[in-house]
Amino acid sequence: MYHIIVNPTSRSERGLDVWIQVKKKLLYKHVKFQPYITKYPGHAKEIAWKLTGETWDTQDVLVIIGGDGTLNEVVNGIQRLSDVTLGYIPTGSGNDFARGLGTSTNPDECLNRILNPKRVREIDIGRNFIDGKARRFTISSGIGYDAGICHEASYSRIKDILNRLRLGKLTYICIALRQLATFSPCTIEVLPENGQRMRFKKAFFAVAMNLPYEGGGCKFTPEATADDGLLDVMIVSGISKLKVLMIFPLAIKGYHTHLKEVHMIKCRSITIHTDKGMPVHLDGESGGYQKRMEVSLEKQKLKLLT
Repeated sequence: MYHIIVNPTSRSERGLDVWIQVKKKLLYKHVKFQPYITKYPGHAKEIAWKLTGETWDTQDVLVIIGGDGTLNEVVNGIQRLSDVTLGYIPTGSGNDFARGLGTSTNPDECLNRILNPKRVREIDIGRNFIDGKARRFTISSGIGYDAGICHEASYSRIKDILNRLRLGKLTYICIALRQLATFSPCTIEVLPENGQRMRFKKAFFAVAMNLPYEGGGCKFTPEATADDGLLDVMIVSGISKLKVLMIFPLAIKGYHTHLKEVHMIKCRSITIHTDKGMPVHLDGESGGYQKRMEVSLEKQKLKLLT
């Protein structure tokens, strides 16, 4: 049985269009499936929680039609990661999860991969303990400037307008420029599991990555892979606002890592402190304003059809 969670409003209702196509093909192929259409933010998490309880059949497949935000909700709703096999048809504007795994975003190819998988890949899932509660992420979790961009993008009308014009990738650029004008750097202190404490003054942001890309195609951590049991952490500090603007175009190809203001760390877990409350994101979804977060990987991996 294929249990299909659909976000019909992802990328200005592209999710609905893709679902209509997928449904026709499933009916034509006589595939047994059950759809669940999300109706409000957080609904995908609720659906996943109810589905993956004691009655969940580990032979079934949980399929997501939506963007990176929908994927984040579902992963946070899964009760036992190791019991679930996931299929994903990306319909978002960023699609950094699919990009980071090197998989297609074409709905037909994705559906064929789900129905006729060549293999099952076990991937790491990130875990961020903030505000007394653990939340998962599949792509990245960051604090500071990049999270401020994500916060604004999540409710900005600019994103909807640009998506309708098929210019969704410009969303983060427009918002990044606006956020930069008012952003005030902070001091960031990090403590990886190896115990070597590091302090960064005039820091713009720190981000723990499970995959190479975030922000709609910025290759912040070129060496990150989803199944190596490690986080790739990037901290940007001691940099002028003008030079910050250089990071994003350079990061599209991963060329930013040679800059002296960009610091890279590989670790299994890390604690990040800031000297003032800063915005936090998990896969682009808001984690509120925090001064501390503890980032690691879940002990259980998630099975993904590839």
